[in-house]
Amino acid sequence: MLFGTGLGLLALGWVFILLLTGSNPYGPRRLMTVPLVPVVVLCSQWFVRRYYPRGPGLRKSILTGVLTALFAAAVSAATLYGVAQNASTALLEQNTAEARQILQNARSYYLAQAGGEAKYKLDQQNIARTPQDLAQDEFSKKLILGLLFAIPGGIFLRK
Repeated sequence: MLFGTGLGLLALGWVFILLLTGSNPYGPRRLMTVPLVPVVVLCSQWFVRRYYPRGPGLRKSILTGVLTALFAAAVSAATLYGVAQNASTALLEQNTAEARQILQNARSYYLAQAGGEAKYKLDQQNIARTPQDLAQDEFSKKLILGLLFAIPGGIFLRK
C-alpha cells in the first residue's frame, strides 16, 4: 500500500505541476509517471523480501507486486478523476483538440500501414473526452504495466 499510494500521490503532484505551468495536464506529459510503475513494483517486492530471511516465497512476492500496481493505478486514476471533475471544462476541451491535432498530424503514418484507416478511426473515437475516460486510461495503463513487471519481479525476488 505504501509504495502504490506513494506513486499515486506523486502522479497527482505531477498533474498539479502541469496545471501550474500552464501545460496540458491531461495530455501526453501526464504519462511521464507511467515508467515509474515498474520501479515502484520492484522496489516494493524487494522491500518485502527484507522481512523474510529465507525469502517471502513466490505467492507473497507476486501478490506484493500485484497489490502495489493495483494501488498505484487506483490512486492515480482516482486523483486524476478528482482533478478533472473540479478543474475547468476548458482544459478537457483543450486536451481533446490537442489529441485530434496529434492524430491528424499522424494520419499519413496510419494510412501507410495495413488496416491503418480502421486504426485511425478507432483512435479518433477513443480520445478521452470526460474525466471518466481519463481515469480509465490512467488506471489501465498503470495496472497493465505494473502486472507485466510484478510477475517476473516476484519470481526473481522470491528468495
